[in-house]
Amino acid sequence: MIGDFCSINGKLVPSADAKVHIDNLEYAYGFGVYESLKVRDRLLYFPEMHLERLLASAQIIGLDHHLDIEKIKDSLDELVKSVPQPSFNVKMMLVGREQEGDLYIFASMPHFVQRKAYRDGVKVITLDGERQFHHAKTLNMLMSYLAYRTARKKDAHDALLIDREGFIREGTRTNIFYTDGKTIFTPPTTQVLDGVTRRTVIESLEKSGIPVAERMLKADEVKTYHGFFLTSTSVNVLPISQIDDQVFAVPELVKTAIKIYSQYLSQYKKLRVK
Repeated sequence: MIGDFCSINGKLVPSADAKVHIDNLEYAYGFGVYESLKVRDRLLYFPEMHLERLLASAQIIGLDHHLDIEKIKDSLDELVKSVPQPSFNVKMMLVGREQEGDLYIFASMPHFVQRKAYRDGVKVITLDGERQFHHAKTLNMLMSYLAYRTARKKDAHDALLIDREGFIREGTRTNIFYTDGKTIFTPPTTQVLDGVTRRTVIESLEKSGIPVAERMLKADEVKTYHGFFLTSTSVNVLPISQIDDQVFAVPELVKTAIKIYSQYLSQYKKLRVK
């Protein structure tokens, strides 16, 4: 955590005073939802989309609260203004309680990927695993945590999760895209967490005239495709150079996707900064 303050239920309090009661079973059992946002050069990216998904996630798991987007946005803006650093990440957690949920907002240092990774790509591994609520970003992260820990032990950036039918749906904290050299594919929205970066990457590619289609990816079909990349709030568009023992070059279409999304973010910044 960075900064001297965090936000609890709409009130800015010193970070040292932020506490969770030991008898909060909902927190202990992961009955909650969260969002991770990024601030770069004092600009908060896509807050409305993140807030809409936070509340949608709460609805999916039946988490009661009395919040609305405007209330959360005010708390979010107040927290962002309290942080002196120009670039950081923000985490929002809505945790269930007997009566209504508690909303925590705090800042953290971003994990920046080395610049050469965008040129050369990163290694990922595959593991069996499937999130219970595909469309909700919940605090029940044990499976994802263990898979990510295994990936890091193997010097991999992330682990791609294979469901019981043999399909690769997503990473532990990323969405996946892949290409045959002409079209860029991604697993269907109905089968994965619809990441904000995933959504905006698709929008940027389609606006640039690059064909994008939703298609399930069989784990045993990986070698038939030309290239792959990951998306997330922290990494934007990150090419993959290796999946398990299979090595891939970073194709031109993936390099183009990286450039297009970078331009998309630059345009977003121009429209937001006045």
